Amino acid sequence: MSSTPGGTGAPQDRLKVLSRRAFSFLLDWMAWGYVAYCVMYLLNYYWYTVHVDWWGTLTLPSWGWPVVILSTLELAVWCRSLGRSLGQRAIGVALRPVAGERIRLGRRVLRGFLWHLSVPFAPVWIARGEEPLHDRLTQVGLRTETPDPERPGRRAILTQWGFFSLFLAALTMCVGWLIIGINLQVLIRRAPQAGRIWGEMLRPDFRYFTAPDPVFHLRALSYSILDLTVVTVFMALVATVLGGVMAFPLSFLGARNVMGFSPAGWATYGVIRGFFNVFRSIETIIWASIFAIWVGYGTVLAGILALTIHTIAALGKLYSEQVEGVSPGPLEAVWAAGGSRIQVVRHAVIPQVLPSFWAFTLYRWDINVRMATVIALVGGGGIGDMLFYYKNQGDWSKVGAVVMVIVAVVWAMDYISGRLRERIA
Repeated sequence: MSSTPGGTGAPQDRLKVLSRRAFSFLLDWMAWGYVAYCVMYLLNYYWYTVHVDWWGTLTLPSWGWPVVILSTLELAVWCRSLGRSLGQRAIGVALRPVAGERIRLGRRVLRGFLWHLSVPFAPVWIARGEEPLHDRLTQVGLRTETPDPERPGRRAILTQWGFFSLFLAALTMCVGWLIIGINLQVLIRRAPQAGRIWGEMLRPDFRYFTAPDPVFHLRALSYSILDLTVVTVFMALVATVLGGVMAFPLSFLGARNVMGFSPAGWATYGVIRGFFNVFRSIETIIWASIFAIWVGYGTVLAGILALTIHTIAALGKLYSEQVEGVSPGPLEAVWAAGGSRIQVVRHAVIPQVLPSFWAFTLYRWDINVRMATVIALVGGGGIGDMLFYYKNQGDWSKVGAVVMVIVAVVWAMDYISGRLRERIA
């Protein structure tokens, strides 16, 4: 068990130890502050929503906030003295005696009281490079926790930090359940309506599977379910090819091991990675909404453009991470032979990443087929147009027919792409 004293060694080492201890304490304090917030929310909910039966807000008086702050501070202090707190566990330390004896409860309580006297004099013992006063007076201190083969550790749930972590998780789930407003009674109360819909969907109407539906027409031509399914598959294919072709060169510009050799290279890396992160964080359905307004609602081009933009960003990030994970040996060999940056990429990087690139591209095609169905909700075109039209009309038997076709296509695409990925790997 190695030591992490609070004030020995070089000044930079002391500062590092003190900053870690401060971070640990702040984490415990924030955890208890979070508990206080959750308790306040539960009081609000059960008092106003359940007891008073109207929505209101319990507010703290002027003296309430200082009480809450000091109370959570006290709870953090005593958790750190009476056991191993969550913050101590986070930085890998535990309260240990200077000698080999066990810390008894009385000494832990004394340490908690002395903490209040020690902290006001913190500048003094920090300047002297000494252990915290409350640790020196009780002959204990925070030490780096290492496994002891002669003393097997207790189960996490039996420790203070383990129990508190479980308590926080349960409290979060409870508050989250109330915030979301989940009502399981609705599942039972509205089961007959859902049963009717499922019953109609399980009796699919394939009337327009191959026969054109007059409602759906493009350039004076009507389309069937099969026609729009083919359109959707090719929408995804075109978007995947275009996205992959554009993401391929960008991925090398967004890799640290390729660009991180000069200020200009780092700047290019930052811009490309920023592009990947920003455009990937905007969901495809948002891009589809933008392009539907731009090129026309319900057009296939809107869907292709939306899928392409998201594919460039998603594949670019995956590709660049593969480039950063290549083995450095071939790169060093090409460098040693006098190769240029382009030759290094061509002869040392691309051969290593190409199989993964193909696998990611095939998987992205699979994803784009499913996305192409959803973006029709905002005018992206494809089989989704027919699906949402029948849904809005309440024609659930035709919805069932479209859904079964979509499931069959996605299933087939998943199988084919999976087999192809196996062969590439």
